[in-house]
Amino acid sequence: MIAVLLLFSKFGFSQCLDVFNRSADCPTENDSLVVYNNAQKVYEFYEQNPNYVKLKSVRIKTKKDVLDCFYQLENSVDSFTKLTQLRERLLNGENLPTVLLPRNGKNLAISDYYIIVDAYRFYQREFENGILNVNSPFPIYDIRISPLLINTYENRSGYDEYNGDFVNVALYIPVAVKPYRLLTDSEKVIRTEILRGNIPKKILQTKPKREKPKRPTKPENDLPLNSANLDHSYPSIPRLFKYTTPPSGAIPMYYVSGFGGGHLMGYMVGRKFRKFLPTDEFYWSVPKWLKDFLNDDKQLETYLKTKLGDYYNGFYK
Repeated sequence: MIAVLLLFSKFGFSQCLDVFNRSADCPTENDSLVVYNNAQKVYEFYEQNPNYVKLKSVRIKTKKDVLDCFYQLENSVDSFTKLTQLRERLLNGENLPTVLLPRNGKNLAISDYYIIVDAYRFYQREFENGILNVNSPFPIYDIRISPLLINTYENRSGYDEYNGDFVNVALYIPVAVKPYRLLTDSEKVIRTEILRGNIPKKILQTKPKREKPKRPTKPENDLPLNSANLDHSYPSIPRLFKYTTPPSGAIPMYYVSGFGGGHLMGYMVGRKFRKFLPTDEFYWSVPKWLKDFLNDDKQLETYLKTKLGDYYNGFYK
């Protein structure tokens, strides 16, 4: 189900809207194929993996549901960023008794959780990030195409390293995003029912699986098509950025958009603002439009003066 609207001008051209109701390039068949190939891997990993039991399946029905889903994804990136910072402080010797490290005792990079692909697409794992199964397929989202489900799973294997992993993940139903000309006749029938709001019961079914658990195999590479603009090899992602410890006493600073929510864009150090820099690992979590905004010092300073008034006292250097 492609959540886009077409706008027709007097010149006969058309454009689309993304889920935030902003003008966007219309997704091509290949864009849909990227989402379909990835959705199939992600959906099958959790649905067919005997170590994971589906606890709940919530349908994304309305425009508000779609917006809430993407805002929740944004908030999860912020939460993961803060958690990564706290873990780094713990590894540097601070006493933070409520902060837990992954079982291997190492921190996780932002790029293990979130990667921007282009203006419309990004990789992001799940809403939860306490335990992160980095061997699971890395979901890709397109802000022009709406997921249809938010499913909750739990790893109940009892023995593997991700036992207890609680997963809350937004999913595309593969047949709903598959390019139409590639659909079989039976898939067209299912697709039509889904677009009418009638998702098959077997997709929503939450009865725990009874198969004998077995150790999951590592998924095959799942690079999207036309991925020349990605500078990594899935699923192993190089650490392109170094971790930069925030200055002492730094307070997170968010850019609040007209749509609500906010994007972490840097820190206030006293009355001065220290923006994210390309050398920061957390630069991964900054959308392209916000990177452009941060690179415009005049526009940035106007925003900070409007938001903070006389409290703002220039850039931190």
